[in-house]
Amino acid sequence: MRELLKDERRTFTQVEMKFFTMWWERQTEQTREDVRKLVKERRLVFVNAGWAMMDEACTHHDDMMNNMMIGHEFLRKEFDFVPSIGWHVDPFGHSAATPRLMADMGFEAWFFARIDYEDQERRMKNKEMQWVWKPMHDALGDQVEILTTTFQDMYWYPQPFDNDVREEINDNVIADERLTTFNAKSRVSDLRDYALHMQQHYRGNHMFIPWGEDFAYTNAFNNFKSTDALIDYFNDTYDDMTVLYSNPYKLVEAWKD
Repeated sequence: MRELLKDERRTFTQVEMKFFTMWWERQTEQTREDVRKLVKERRLVFVNAGWAMMDEACTHHDDMMNNMMIGHEFLRKEFDFVPSIGWHVDPFGHSAATPRLMADMGFEAWFFARIDYEDQERRMKNKEMQWVWKPMHDALGDQVEILTTTFQDMYWYPQPFDNDVREEINDNVIADERLTTFNAKSRVSDLRDYALHMQQHYRGNHMFIPWGEDFAYTNAFNNFKSTDALIDYFNDTYDDMTVLYSNPYKLVEAWKD
C-alpha cells in the first residue's frame, strides 16, 4: 500500500479474499482509509474475488457459489466494489461450469493460465488465445457467453524480469548510465522482443503481460522501483510501442475500443 501511494501510475490487482481479509483485519483505520482511496481511484482493483480460486475438478456447484458469495459480500461491504472479471490462473484444468457461473454472475471476462499444451499450441498458431466461450452450448446455445483469455507463459513475470527478492536470481533494471551495473538498454530490448513474440499469438494492439507470481511483492519497493525504471526507459527508447501499469479491467476496456 505504501508503494502504491507514492506514485499514481502504479496499480495492483488482488484476487483471493481469504488472504486479503487476514491482512485487512490487522490494519489501522488510517491504513484502511488509504486502501479505500486506492480502490476508489481504481489503482487497487479486485478480480474474481472469491474466498479463493476454487478447485474446478471436484467442487460442488453450491460450494463454488458460496466461495464467490463470501468474498463478494466482503468487498461490497468494505469498498462498494463489485468485481466483473474472473481470474483462475492456478486451478489445474477448467470445466465449462466455471465460465457458465462467471457469466451468470454478470462477469464480462475471464482469465486463466493452465491449458493443455496441444490446445495452447493450436491457439497460439491461429491467434486464438482470446475467444468468446459459450459454455454448454448444446443446451444453452448463445444465451451464455464470456470473453476468455489465457496466458502464453502462465501467470508469472516473463523471464528475466522477476524482480522479487525471494528469488535466487534477481536482476533489477538499472537506468543510470553512470553506473557500471547499467543494464536498462538490454532489458528494454528483451521486453520489446517478448512483446513482439506475444503479438504473434494475440489479436489487437493491446497485450497484457502478468507482472507477479506466487508470494511476489514481498518487497514491493524493489518490485515497483525496478518496474518504474523499465517503463520509463522503454518509453524513452521506443516510439512505436508503449508500456504502462495496467489491470484486467483496463485491458477489457481497451479491447472494447
